[in-house]
Amino acid sequence: MVRKHRGHEQIPKYFAQRINAFYQKTFNAWLKLPRPCLFATAVVSPKGKIVKRYRHEDVKTPLECLAQLYDKNLLQMNPGVTLLALQAQARSQTDLAATQAMQRARGSLFDSFDKAKQRA
Repeated sequence: MVRKHRGHEQIPKYFAQRINAFYQKTFNAWLKLPRPCLFATAVVSPKGKIVKRYRHEDVKTPLECLAQLYDKNLLQMNPGVTLLALQAQARSQTDLAATQAMQRARGSLFDSFDKAKQRA
C-alpha cells in the first residue's frame, strides 16, 4: 500500500524526515482506521481444498476486524491504547473526509519537494 501511494523511487536523505512524519501522523491512521478492506472467508471446496472467497459481507475496516478479534480475546492491546479510543478516533471523520485529508497532506508533502528541487 505504501508503494502504491509513494511510488518506487528512492527517497533522498534530506526528504526522509518529512516523509516519515507524514506516514506516522497521517497515512498510518488512514490506513488502519477508515479504509474499507476485503477480508477472505475460507471455504472448503467439494474436493476438500480450502478456497478463499471474498464476499460483499466481508468488507470491513481493519478497526472493525480488530474489534472482532478483541471481543473474542484473540489479541491484547498495547499499554495505553484502548479500543474505545481507537473507535472514537475513527468516528471523528467520515471515510471520505479522512481520505481527502490524507490526499491533501500527501499533495502538500510532494509539492514541498518540487519547490526544494526548483531552489537547488
